[in-house]
Amino acid sequence: MTDGQKLARAAELLQQQTAKIQELEAEIDRLHRVIEGSCDGLMHLQRIYTDPKLPVGVTTKAASVAVAYERAKPPSVAINAGISLYDALERKRLEAKAAVIDVKPVA
Repeated sequence: MTDGQKLARAAELLQQQTAKIQELEAEIDRLHRVIEGSCDGLMHLQRIYTDPKLPVGVTTKAASVAVAYERAKPPSVAINAGISLYDALERKRLEAKAAVIDVKPVA
């Protein structure tokens, strides 16, 4: 290997190491934000579904998951007529059973 090739290889390795260092520093910054509480799961989902560079399927999935935490669910309306569901269904079953005609043919 000539001196020129060694120098080119060293420059290439230096670029790769610099890129990796930048990647790791970005990851460290991200983890610091998570630890500080300035970035949570919901914020991550919001960042994903507002990123126009991502595919529609990815943004739609992130939005559908995040919406449960962004908007309160409407309260469910329970109607209680004084009887349980079991009692109502049992009453209907017995009424249907009473309607059956059991006749034996006469020979």
